[in-house]
Amino acid sequence: MSYMLDTSACINLLRGMQPPAEIEGKACCISAVVESELWAGVHHAGGKREKKKVQILLDAVKVLPFESEAAQATGRLLAYLTGKGIQIGDFDTQIAAHARCTDSTLITANAEHFKPVPDLKLFIW
Repeated sequence: MSYMLDTSACINLLRGMQPPAEIEGKACCISAVVESELWAGVHHAGGKREKKKVQILLDAVKVLPFESEAAQATGRLLAYLTGKGIQIGDFDTQIAAHARCTDSTLITANAEHFKPVPDLKLFIW
């Protein structure tokens, strides 16, 4: 089983929280979209300490490139959600679609946000 961390899960790790026992020691990946959100946080905070923490995290996980298949999956998901009158934000739509097209379980501390996404495997932190 493949595990993909969303931004909220990465922030939990950056804040020093221990991962849930069910996933501790398991290989995890992140979407390049999550990486961009982490770097935005670093640049917003403007600190060397945050930059170092993010780099340590990125060295420990595989970053999956956001490629054409993920872009197409995002388009389909965005059309579906919009048709239902649901908005979860562009980045989270990309992250959810990326998790689905890589058959990953998305680890999140923000489960309510992702629950409207059909066929998304979630692990709630």
